[in-house]
Amino acid sequence: MYTDDVDEAIMLRKKEFLTNNIATLTGNDIPTWNKFNRDIRILPDTITSQPKDTIIQETFLDVLAPEWEPYRVLYTNVEIQGNSYVLMIQLNLVESEDLIKAIVWIYLGVLVGLLIVIFFLTRFISNRLWKPFYTTLQLIDQFNLEKLVTPRFDEVNTYEFQKLNQGLNKLISESLRSFSAQKVFTQNAAHELQTPLAVLQSKLDLLMQDESLTSSQAAVVQSLYDSTSRLSRINKNLLLLAKIENNQFADTEKVNISELINEVLPYFTEQADGKKLSITTSLQTAINLLSNKGLTEILINNFILNAIRHNVEGGRIIIISAPDRLVIQNTGIEHPLDTAMLYSRFGKNATDTRNNGLGLAIAKEICDRYNWQITYQYDGLHNFSILF
Repeated sequence: MYTDDVDEAIMLRKKEFLTNNIATLTGNDIPTWNKFNRDIRILPDTITSQPKDTIIQETFLDVLAPEWEPYRVLYTNVEIQGNSYVLMIQLNLVESEDLIKAIVWIYLGVLVGLLIVIFFLTRFISNRLWKPFYTTLQLIDQFNLEKLVTPRFDEVNTYEFQKLNQGLNKLISESLRSFSAQKVFTQNAAHELQTPLAVLQSKLDLLMQDESLTSSQAAVVQSLYDSTSRLSRINKNLLLLAKIENNQFADTEKVNISELINEVLPYFTEQADGKKLSITTSLQTAINLLSNKGLTEILINNFILNAIRHNVEGGRIIIISAPDRLVIQNTGIEHPLDTAMLYSRFGKNATDTRNNGLGLAIAKEICDRYNWQITYQYDGLHNFSILF
């Protein structure tokens, strides 16, 4: 393609020479012309036998390089002061190719630069345009339904983002109202159930002491008593959850974890002995946490009780305390637990009828309150870790 461009340049130079130069030249000017014009020379008409008025390709020695280089050459007959001469016009293909390459590289450089500018300009405009959207996403990500706080969305000028924020405000407000009503209902229901359950248990207790009951009647009464006791435990745990969520344990003090564990362990001796469990401890002494002592005691009790209930006959429980964590390990079923349901309310082992499925849910609620983290892993033992 660049050969055609060179040929066009040669024909243009021929036209310019015939139009502007040949009329003023004399025979005496020819040596001087040839001296200062390397690519357009005037030769005697007898010096060459090359075809005239046809552009051909020849190789000449470039004395400046020095090397042999290809040229496009045109020979044409001209007449100066009545004498015949041959006008030779030549253009170096290598120089033309280098020029074209340089132009191509310049175009590529401009194109790449333009693309870079467009990229950063588009990114800047996009970030500015979508900033309200990402702000909304961040607020939604930080939203916690249990805190009952409605996020405050910024005022925006974009109509679509205005509608989005309005829709989210409406959705969140309705969700908060529904959740708040559910919490109030749970708390009220648990409170209202306390008295009837206490009366029912006391009546069943009196009935169990009636010596006139047959063995089958006594079994039915015992079953009713067990179910009522379980219902009472569920009711108490639901009340406890409601109190935790309503921030009714606001008082905090320095609680020594190791001392608290030593205080509560004797209460579980009878249950552990019933399953022939061994409980070993490795407790560091100076571990003080700023928390509510009652909640911390409930947390420890729930994990120890969980380790006892879900253990095997003759199993082990290991309790380890360190400055940054509390670890409770226990034997049990020989496969990992379902972590998706581990801390959900009423999530439990289907075969364990004594468990109401709220123990770990309460433990998780307490840990969330103090920004503690619970982790679980199985390595032959079930390991629950509370990271302070």
